[in-house]
Amino acid sequence: MSKAVFSFTHYLGAIGTSNMATGVHTVLYPWLIVGILEGSPSDLGLAQMALLLPNLLFILPGGVISDGRHRGSWLSLLYLLYLVPLALLFWAVARGHLSTALVIGFGLVFGSITAFVQPARESLLAYTDSAVMHQSVAKVLVVKFIAQGLGFAFAGLLGYIDLMALVWIQVGMFVLTALLIRRSHPRVPEEEDARASVRDPWGELQEGLALFRDDRRLLHLLYLVFATGVLPFGVFLVGIPVLAHQVYDGGAFLLAMLQILFTLGVVVANLDVMRQTQTFIRPGKSMIVSFFWRGSLFALTALSASFWLLLPTIFLWGFSSGLSMVLGRTILHNQVAKSHRARAVSVYQLCLCGGTPVGAWLCGAAIERFGVTQAFVGIAVVTMAVAAVAALKSPLWGLVTGDGATTVDIKTS
Repeated sequence: MSKAVFSFTHYLGAIGTSNMATGVHTVLYPWLIVGILEGSPSDLGLAQMALLLPNLLFILPGGVISDGRHRGSWLSLLYLLYLVPLALLFWAVARGHLSTALVIGFGLVFGSITAFVQPARESLLAYTDSAVMHQSVAKVLVVKFIAQGLGFAFAGLLGYIDLMALVWIQVGMFVLTALLIRRSHPRVPEEEDARASVRDPWGELQEGLALFRDDRRLLHLLYLVFATGVLPFGVFLVGIPVLAHQVYDGGAFLLAMLQILFTLGVVVANLDVMRQTQTFIRPGKSMIVSFFWRGSLFALTALSASFWLLLPTIFLWGFSSGLSMVLGRTILHNQVAKSHRARAVSVYQLCLCGGTPVGAWLCGAAIERFGVTQAFVGIAVVTMAVAAVAALKSPLWGLVTGDGATTVDIKTS
């Protein structure tokens, strides 16, 4: 692959504007179900599953397509496509036709676009000049979650800010993102010539899957990421909105505040990572410990009757999640060649987002069947058990990187 022109500053700007829009979406989407339409926990689980399910269908093709396209132009088009589901939502609210079925349809279209966006956006990190990948990943995550926090804050003002105004904020942010992402990765004529060659999409997809088949540590990374989607993310997407609405009798403002606290924890974790000049020595071990830690926090969240204890618990939950995010992505980016990065990211995201809709549905069904406390404790026990098995059996536990260690370099033909 030829040396590409890349502006990390514009890339970070695009990360910021897009995630401000998705921050609004993260609060607004579940609140349309539980707060405005007064849907049940299982309705919310179904809606979250509809949002995330398209990743199972489209994220692997999305990775293959992204590796063969100019990413700046491709991403710019994808971000503009977000205006389609937002126009659907705007029409439904304006005409008074908002319903659970329509919100689920909105989620399906929004999630389908996201399935193509994620691998293309993540793979652009391959063009950064940073010698230490974990610092670039941490910078992206800090900007991402600060911007999401701003989006949460806007969405939390629902009732003070009109719902239509929140939709317009999202539209403006996605249009600005399309402009910034094109500026971050402008076209280079040499790249266009290289992309004109005949491609074998099925063969390229198989190459991407082979990266994980041929390295047990990368394969076990996928196992842990899938478990993260089923357990912690399922609780976060469904359990937290239900907790805010049913247990603490709060509104969109409380949900936004909990989202902001979680985000603050993610940002603090990644700011700490940014200060580290050396890469992680035992990233796999740290991921497993973080996974166990989150399980214990689920139990504390459920068993605590104090609202004021809930707040630092959510912050610590965000901190451990933020650390896990940068660890997983650092392992992936350090061990996969640039030419295969989008495909590797698509497989990684498939496992994360493939587990998440299942986890969202299971969490909603468990809450409806057993109640919030019992559901949270049950998920906490399973999470800690999975972490214990990974510590005893997974080669991730012994993965060593950094000075004096041999890091696997995935070679491609």
